[in-house]
Amino acid sequence: MHKRFVEKILAKNKMYGSVVVGSKGQVVIPVNARKDMHIRPGDSLIVMGKMGQALGLMKAEALEGLVNMLMDKVSNISEGEIRDDIKFFARRVLKSIPKK
Repeated sequence: MHKRFVEKILAKNKMYGSVVVGSKGQVVIPVNARKDMHIRPGDSLIVMGKMGQALGLMKAEALEGLVNMLMDKVSNISEGEIRDDIKFFARRVLKSIPKK
């Protein structure tokens, strides 16, 4: 792999260390991760899983903005069934985002 490519990936993708799952299933997000992602007490985070092997966190407001943008763009798709499926999925995602 090209050295510059790897450096670009590492600049945007970080490993913040490890955490221990407590008896109630809770983890503490490392302080550097909270600072980099601007996570404050009271923020809503969406927990996502990938292939039963990985968990990820995303600020709810960021996901909401992304889904709304996709819904605007999908309106231009001419395939009615595909468009309707995407809108159905997007609405489900939006309903799962907690409101402040």
